[in-house]
Amino acid sequence: MTNNRIITKKMKFILIVLILITTSFFSFGQSRQEKTDTIFRKLKLNENQKMIYEFQIEPLKYQVSGNDSIKIVELEKKISDDEVVRRLNIAFNEALSDEEVNDIYYFIQSSAFEKFFNSGETNKIIASKFKDIDKEIEEITNSINEINEKPAKIFEPVPVDRENGFYATVDYNFSETDKDIKLEDKPALTLKDILEAKKVYSSYNDRSEISIVFTKEGAKKFYLLTKKNIGKPVAIVIEKHIVSMPIVNSEIVGGKASISGDFSEEEIDKMIEILQEK
Repeated sequence: MTNNRIITKKMKFILIVLILITTSFFSFGQSRQEKTDTIFRKLKLNENQKMIYEFQIEPLKYQVSGNDSIKIVELEKKISDDEVVRRLNIAFNEALSDEEVNDIYYFIQSSAFEKFFNSGETNKIIASKFKDIDKEIEEITNSINEINEKPAKIFEPVPVDRENGFYATVDYNFSETDKDIKLEDKPALTLKDILEAKKVYSSYNDRSEISIVFTKEGAKKFYLLTKKNIGKPVAIVIEKHIVSMPIVNSEIVGGKASISGDFSEEEIDKMIEILQEK
């Protein structure tokens, strides 16, 4: 029995060594470009770099004309997937030696990388060590808000014969009551333009609210809706009721919106369920 255990341990050790050797040979057999491609993919460098410029260029498309329109088209070509990867490769070749590329490559393949960047557990632990600071800042902020802010008017849902969606108002007069405000016949955005709707807690309002993320096409529509209605309310209709009617202060870029009000948790859950229907 003892000999069998010794043999089993030796075989496990040999197997581990063989795996390590095989992994090492595989890694050394990869070219610099293959390792660079892995780094790009794992760190999402090309996606993030492209997104940075997309968020800057997208709003400009609705404001430019003439030669600037042509420039926008050319800029979009410069942030195509292939072009972004090409430029990143040039940057890597200028900035990093083969040894440095290897260091990055082996790090992103390690368990330490996964634990620190992808598991979320490390961020939770870090955040827990700063809870006292967060709490004190929140208390000070709430104290200032109580002193400087007047109680917000609670919006009462208004019955309306419209389908679900986001609407511009017609002939808006600031002196009108909520129930007298008229809406466009058709919504500027429908449920199909919503990518995600979820419940979040707002420390500012001390209550739950609905966070909405639009699709790429929906984000364009929402930008145009808010741009054309600055100083006016935009109505959000759910189940034949205007559930929210915020005043637009400026055009909104980024494709996000929220619905807040004097709603119960059950009402919020029901609205989210409706908003997620396609």
